[in-house]
Amino acid sequence: MYRRCLAEFVGTFGIVFAPVALSATGHFSGGESSLIAAAWVSGLAVLAMVYALGHISAAHFNPAVTLGFAVAGRFPWRYVIPYWIAELSGGIVAAALAALLFGAGHGAQLPAPGPLSRALGVEAVLTFFLMLVIISVATDRRVNGAIPGLAIGLTVVFDVLIGGPVTGGSMNPARSLGPALFAGGAALSAYWLYVVGPALGAVAAAWLYEALRGGEQHAQGAPNDLAVALYEIEKEAHALR
Repeated sequence: MYRRCLAEFVGTFGIVFAPVALSATGHFSGGESSLIAAAWVSGLAVLAMVYALGHISAAHFNPAVTLGFAVAGRFPWRYVIPYWIAELSGGIVAAALAALLFGAGHGAQLPAPGPLSRALGVEAVLTFFLMLVIISVATDRRVNGAIPGLAIGLTVVFDVLIGGPVTGGSMNPARSLGPALFAGGAALSAYWLYVVGPALGAVAAAWLYEALRGGEQHAQGAPNDLAVALYEIEKEAHALR
């Protein structure tokens, strides 16, 4: 399990450091800080980390995704807290390194002026799209194993393009926490939006896909080998009774 948690830490570090560093380097001569660049850097970072580490930990890299998998019964509840700790720690360390290299305050996300309900709804809807794709490609046996990284990465791209002007397009409490801690002030005060919105969207998408899946014969855990191992342990324990 420690290897899975380490993979979650490293993967989350990667997907947080990339957009935060881009935000910082955009201030340099020749740097790029446009919304399109932010969307593609975020999506490509997710794509790379999914292909690099998905076979170890199922590449959650997001506390809201871990929650969605657990609610859907595709990830054991007993391992939710360890995954959350690894993911949030990865995001914080990524933001700390960016702050050390470029100064604090870069990459922090804030909702645009307007009703907070709009920002909350945008984060929920964006995360709904992301979780729907993730739970499909990660827990359905009918999906080709080469697809997940590309599908998830491209979903992040279009989500950030849509939500960037409104909320920054987080979809991930671990993405928002580290930069908010180092920026402080308004970013930290608004952090709750980037927890509640993604959690609502992820749970709704997980429930919907379970209704759409079409049978348990198509399902697997995320990661599947962990779910299988736990099932075997519980079956043996029941037989011993």
